[in-house]
Amino acid sequence: MNKNIYTYLLLAGGLLACVTFLGNSRGAASAGNYYTGAPSAAGGTEGTCSTCHRSGSFGEPSLELLFADAGSDDFAALTAYEPGKEYQVKLAVGYMSDAPAGYGFQTQILTSGANPTTAGTLTASGPVRISNGPNGSGRRYAEQSQISNDSSFVFSWTAPDAGTGAVDIYSVGNLVNRAQGMGGDNGSSSPLITALAEGQPSGVNNLVRLSGALFPNPLRPGQAATLRVDVLRSGDYQLQVTDLAGRILTRSDQYLATGSQTLNLNVASLVPGVYVVSLQSGADAFVQRLVVE
Repeated sequence: MNKNIYTYLLLAGGLLACVTFLGNSRGAASAGNYYTGAPSAAGGTEGTCSTCHRSGSFGEPSLELLFADAGSDDFAALTAYEPGKEYQVKLAVGYMSDAPAGYGFQTQILTSGANPTTAGTLTASGPVRISNGPNGSGRRYAEQSQISNDSSFVFSWTAPDAGTGAVDIYSVGNLVNRAQGMGGDNGSSSPLITALAEGQPSGVNNLVRLSGALFPNPLRPGQAATLRVDVLRSGDYQLQVTDLAGRILTRSDQYLATGSQTLNLNVASLVPGVYVVSLQSGADAFVQRLVVE
């Protein structure tokens, strides 16, 4: 292909994507456009639309991400999440210069490190919708359901289960003039990245984390699951498997001596999904997620 034609097609594709970002008032991801600046599901990095949405007089969007307990309006910054807890998340989108005619945003929450995946569960209603990412990716995006007069967007996030580790939240905002096309708007040139460490589940802040491992993990049909754990103190231990809603699916009580112990898990009835395996005696506990394929 002629190099000039190839370059033209790339530019045209980029312009079309930018036109659809907030020209698409119901949310870009709902139309198959993903612009959080996060690691892409297909490799590389998602872009933002500031390359095109930059001709407005509003300036670079200023962003602030705050959290509150479910049912509360007491929003504050957060540095660590509680596994399995439901949070209200508020993204405030501000402007530096002239006031825009409307606001939009996109946010996604991913595990940290290599090969990030969606962390936790997003839910929303009203001015915010949750849209799917590329087919088969499992990605989920919070975004405006329509261009909003309100500069703040609130949605719910249920934090992932214990053992997930740190998560990164990628957020971008758009300041728009409500005209057709891409002219006169300002979009984020880079995402706001909010890093959250994994905290302790509620009620186990004083637990001693036991070292150990589940294998195989992921678990395939017909395979047996084994837990190998280093027991610090001899005693009666409770081994259980729960779903992400905290429902106990299997449980057994057994006496374990100090030292390395190998335990077989009752997983025959588990359907494909993500589960939490825990072993606890008093303040000593092992917690890790188990993926069943």
